[in-house]
This record gives sequence, structure tokens and C-alpha cells, in this order.
Amino acid sequence: MSKLSAIFLTALLVMIVLNGLLHAQLSSPPIEEGSKVTLEMTISVPSDHLIIPPHTSEYTHGAKQLIPGLEQALVGLHAGEKKRVDLDPDHAFGQYDVTKKTTIPRAQLPQTITAGEITTTPEGQPFTVVSLADDSAVIDFNHPLAGKQIVLDVVVLRVKPRA
Repeated sequence: MSKLSAIFLTALLVMIVLNGLLHAQLSSPPIEEGSKVTLEMTISVPSDHLIIPPHTSEYTHGAKQLIPGLEQALVGLHAGEKKRVDLDPDHAFGQYDVTKKTTIPRAQLPQTITAGEITTTPEGQPFTVVSLADDSAVIDFNHPLAGKQIVLDVVVLRVKPRA
């Protein structure tokens, strides 16, 4: 086989594969209001050199189960598509609010709790234990990613249209 024939066959094969991928994506419904979506997501926090390993999640689009910036970025995607979403704090977990950090009596927390632990109030509100002293504790009600730019690498695994 000549070099030209090999190049032609390779190009033809690439076109067939790409056409098949495009057909698979177009035959899958797009993400829209009410779609039930399964996706795999990796979260990165560039400023902290932190990568949260990939995890699979399912949500109903439009039901406010995701942070708004991510949900908006996914509209129109099909199963099999990938997208990198870069969100500033205002479109992710909000700005850090210093008024959400407070000192409480140490006795209000379990004896076994440690600094850095995330727990909840009796009403279910999550907080982070920042530091512990003999008689006091500093706690923070900000989301651990508040004030941070985040990058989400998303793979859409499945899209089911609204029933």
C-alpha cells in the first residue's frame, strides 16, 4: 500500500469514528429544564493546588441541586460530551464572609472533635471547626470553598428527558 493510500485510509477511519461520535451525541437528548442528568465531575481549586477526585452525581436540571454557574454551563450538552467550567467565587460557593466565623464555648462541642473537622449544628447547619482551646472554639459557617475560584471538569454520562 502506498503512503498516500495509508494516509487516505487513516483520514477516512477518523471521519467514520467522528461521525459515529457525533451521531451518538445528537441522538441523545440535550440537557434542558427537567432533564435527569448523570455526570462525572472532577473539582480543582487552583489557588490551593487541590484536586478533588472524580465522582459520579445525578441531578434534575433546573431543580437548583447544583451551583448555578455549573448548571448554566451544562445547558444543551449531550451524553458523551465533556466540558471544563471555570467559576469565580460569585458563581461557585460565594465570597468568604468573615461574619460567619465566630467563637463559641468549647463545651458546646463534642469532646472528641478536632480542628479541621466539619460537623453540623443540632439544626443541621454545617460548619468547620477552625481551632480549639481549653475553654473556647473558633467555628466557621462558610462553605469550605467559599471565596475560591474552582474548575470543574465534567463528563455527561446520561441525559434522560423530562418524563
